[in-house]
Amino acid sequence: MGMVLYGMDNTRNVTDEIMIRHAQAVKKAAIKSLVFFDLPYVKKFNEKEMIKRVVKIMKLTNCDGVKIEGNKEIVNVIKSLKKKGIPVMAHLGLQPQQFSSSSKFKIFGRGNNDLINILEDAYLLEKAGAVSILLEGVISNIAKKVTQSINVPTIGIGASKYCDGQILVSEDMLGFFSEYYPKFVKRYGNLSKSIKKSIEKYSLEVQNGKFPSKKFEYN
Repeated sequence: MGMVLYGMDNTRNVTDEIMIRHAQAVKKAAIKSLVFFDLPYVKKFNEKEMIKRVVKIMKLTNCDGVKIEGNKEIVNVIKSLKKKGIPVMAHLGLQPQQFSSSSKFKIFGRGNNDLINILEDAYLLEKAGAVSILLEGVISNIAKKVTQSINVPTIGIGASKYCDGQILVSEDMLGFFSEYYPKFVKRYGNLSKSIKKSIEKYSLEVQNGKFPSKKFEYN
């Protein structure tokens, strides 16, 4: 996952400052795409503080919207941000910020009341003004039911083909890492192998005095 780049085992250690720097870089490079930043985790839920943080990050990054993990408790946050003209993508299902370690992640939808709860949350969040619902780690039949039951687009990450759009973390998709990766990740490349080979070759050529040769020098 992307957080591996920071040596992190969870997403809780991502701060507002880290998100601001990354969102600024992505927004600067984006030509056609909408850019939504992910609101980082805080231990204590506070509606006013959450709204204040979103507004600050929006101003500093000029992003097009924000993605917020949360269920029906963020209804008033979405309403307030809508009044301020800030689009919100709600995040249901598996919510990584709820876990202290990625090894504790649990697929959503195997509980007796999961379908009823997620449908209620999705309906309330849409009614509050969410422009989209991200479904993560949700079993297929529930993702399908949610998608069919609401009028805003669903975006899936490990939530089946039934969502309106799909996400794969680029580092996972391109095979940057050789260690564990989630079941839903299809690796379209194996760059970790190519990167390792290239670095080994570079190191050997430097040690043997083969690089840099005259071809790579200024005369």
